[in-house]
Amino acid sequence: MRTTQPGGHRVLAPAAIAAAIAGALLVAGALTPDAAMAASNVGKNIGKEIETWGKAILLGVVGLVAIPVLLKRDVAGGAVITALAVLVGGFVFAPGAVKGVISSIWRSIGG
Repeated sequence: MRTTQPGGHRVLAPAAIAAAIAGALLVAGALTPDAAMAASNVGKNIGKEIETWGKAILLGVVGLVAIPVLLKRDVAGGAVITALAVLVGGFVFAPGAVKGVISSIWRSIGG
């Protein structure tokens, strides 16, 4: 519903504004507790998404880098790629274990 002001400007009627507010409240009230909880865990959700992408990208890059090494049958290059894949993969696939190892190393160095 629109009404026209004396200057020719159209404005929304108060009933239309009230209906829009009521609709917004109904939509907000329809959120289940799970959806509301998911909205409050934004950081964890983003972390899980980054972890998923990290795994996919790591495996893809290692696979592409390993192709020329496999074609040349370069054992030393293969060992280097394997060591790098295990090192970086540890951070992506087992962050809790890597955190424990790093903490224990720093405790032994720092006392």
